[in-house]
Amino acid sequence: MKKGFITALGTPLDAEGNLVATSFAKHIDDQIKAGAAGLLVMGTMGRLGTIRESVYESVVQAAVEAIAGRVPLLVGISDNALAKVREKLAVLERYPVDVAVLTAPYYFQMGEAVLTNFFTQVAEMTTMDIYLYDHLPITKHKITYPMMKKLAQLPNIKGIKSGDLVMIKTLHDDPQLKVDFLPIFSGSDLFAVAQAYGITRYLDGIFACFPKTIAAIQHCFDHGDLPGAAVGLNRMMQARDEMIALGIWPAFTCAMNLLGYEGNYAPDYETLLNSADCQKVAKLLQTCGEL
Repeated sequence: MKKGFITALGTPLDAEGNLVATSFAKHIDDQIKAGAAGLLVMGTMGRLGTIRESVYESVVQAAVEAIAGRVPLLVGISDNALAKVREKLAVLERYPVDVAVLTAPYYFQMGEAVLTNFFTQVAEMTTMDIYLYDHLPITKHKITYPMMKKLAQLPNIKGIKSGDLVMIKTLHDDPQLKVDFLPIFSGSDLFAVAQAYGITRYLDGIFACFPKTIAAIQHCFDHGDLPGAAVGLNRMMQARDEMIALGIWPAFTCAMNLLGYEGNYAPDYETLLNSADCQKVAKLLQTCGEL
């Protein structure tokens, strides 16, 4: 995968919970035009845990068709049992998906030995490339450097996404890791710091509703302009924080709709923003030059 930003896409659903395929395709096309190095489907921002099993394959198929091989496609396979992960892998293996992305199970607590065994068994189920997703706030499990060093010896565990800059930098600098292992940083407030360390692949879901902003930030990174990139990042992170204060899922749905991507991007138990709060989101997008 080339250097640059990877967007964790939102998943637009209609009132019945089915994919709004035309909106999804437009979202994908705009991210590729913005210069995305890769796209993650059904990650956290794509709310894998709320997608009905009967809809999962339709999202994968729509992503494959819309991307059409232009950038690598990463797809979430996380679940709480090996049997359920295997079902998702069986879907992915029917399509030209580049990477399966896997978190720790997010229901039961487990020790490091059991978690390592879980990841190992999943890797042995498939020949697909797998990236692990270190997501402590949701899974309540931390993938440590020693664990990752051991798991990276498996031939098809090819990367990790984490907001732990120390671990990502340590993996990035480790000469013993296989050359095609990719440490991907997801600590959005420290993206410019990571770039200064030479960590040039970074991923976030907030890029989904700031395509012009992230394109400008990447342009700065590509030309060695870290201060310029930091200005854009700070503006986007400020907008993100204000969206979180409004309620990240309703605010994200409002932002996506304002950008022309119809559908609901929030879990179905969330309520929509009122008109006054949606106007606040519009102003945030305007400030960043998205509208």
